[in-house]
Amino acid sequence: MTQFWADGLPISASVDQDDRPTELVWHGRHRVREWVDTWVVDDGWWHGRKHRTYYKLATETGLLVIIFRNNVSGAWYLQRVYD
Repeated sequence: MTQFWADGLPISASVDQDDRPTELVWHGRHRVREWVDTWVVDDGWWHGRKHRTYYKLATETGLLVIIFRNNVSGAWYLQRVYD
């Protein structure tokens, strides 16, 4: 069963020199094995802007997740965990 959080769950993430996540902390530490996809959303500037960079990634511990960075605050969030 896929878990989804529309507003995301706050997490910690480490990044490389290109600001791509290399590790996330959610129920333990998970090193990124592969970035599957990346996209940017910049929407709602007229009523509460959402400016985010999303990453679909696979971890060395077997997680397939979507995380995003709030490009305004710099905070990281987990949005989806796939089974």
